[in-house]
Amino acid sequence: MRWAKFGGFSIYNRDDVTTVDRFLAREDPRPSPTATDGYVLGALERELVATKLQLGRVLLEAERREEAVATWREALRVDPGNFTIRKQIWSVEHPEKFYLTIDFAWQGPQLEMERAQEIAEGFCGPDGCPLPGALSDTGSP
Repeated sequence: MRWAKFGGFSIYNRDDVTTVDRFLAREDPRPSPTATDGYVLGALERELVATKLQLGRVLLEAERREEAVATWREALRVDPGNFTIRKQIWSVEHPEKFYLTIDFAWQGPQLEMERAQEIAEGFCGPDGCPLPGALSDTGSP
């Protein structure tokens, strides 16, 4: 691998386009963004996540719980670091951990278990999420 950027790649970003142009010209690309740069969602990805979060809430209000959770899981595949999405899913799948009181001690081990599963499924790597190609079957986040 000669260059990697996880999240936030855009044809509207001059640096990203320059890197692609360098590859096409068989030149060395600029250095990859460092791991400390962090995973950053682009504007379209942020909008997609927000829309799926809202759609999930509407589905839940319509008592379509399975569809709500499936929609939130789609959002989580785009933004695996989003703890709000995970809590939405958890509150539906494990209501006893959220009502009448929130079981904060349960959340840490649950998150660890989910992260391990995401790594096992090849969606996330041990150093973070998402991995290239870790998109839905449609090829989009």
